[in-house]
Amino acid sequence: MRRTYISPEFDYSPIWGTFNMEEESTVFGSKMLEIEDNLEIHDQNLVYFQTQDAEQLDLSIESSLPSISYSASEDKRLNHTLVLDESQTESQKNTRARWIITIDLRTILTNYLFATLKRWRTFEGVRNSMTKSNDVSFAMQEYIIKNVLDRYKLNRVELYLNYVPITNQNILKYNNLWASESNQFRTAQLTSDIVNPTNQLKSIQTQTEFDYSSTIITFSQEKNSSQFCFDYYFKLFYEKI
Repeated sequence: MRRTYISPEFDYSPIWGTFNMEEESTVFGSKMLEIEDNLEIHDQNLVYFQTQDAEQLDLSIESSLPSISYSASEDKRLNHTLVLDESQTESQKNTRARWIITIDLRTILTNYLFATLKRWRTFEGVRNSMTKSNDVSFAMQEYIIKNVLDRYKLNRVELYLNYVPITNQNILKYNNLWASESNQFRTAQLTSDIVNPTNQLKSIQTQTEFDYSSTIITFSQEKNSSQFCFDYYFKLFYEKI
């Protein structure tokens, strides 16, 4: 065999395709995750199984392990804030108090999609060692962020309020609770009791970031805040772009 004495500049080594979680278009087309046209993030509980290393390899074996449950309601509770609008007067606070809800849409949608992919075992067979980060869960989140999030936009938010009489208990003033939440003073109503057409608040203002990463809802109580606090809940509706 004749020697060329030309040193190779590159070393070609085979790697797993899952090292790159960003889908890239080619002349002949590319694979892409099939997604729902519309999403409603309500009170779903998504249950899935995996190994202790968060891999999904064999359902018959993993089903004998403790299941993992994702609660959409709990996720929304953890990723939003409710505060009084400090720009209003004291008179407004004591009558029709104005409130501001800030929702972390990006985190909620990412978590919901992650649990859905786990539920349907979309990445079954992918091991930690087959990912760049050596963590299949991190790789799945990376896939969602790079390929799925920008394919959805927020369509609307539905807000529900169930008013609770204070009945001379001033300690309950402004003591508003997320559905099914509880604290040292009281326990909120069940989600099913709050989410009905009679409790839906129509008069709300929303301001959503251009990249749908978050949204701000501003609304005023319809019942006197000196006499009523409220239990509340919201649903998120997305549509495919």
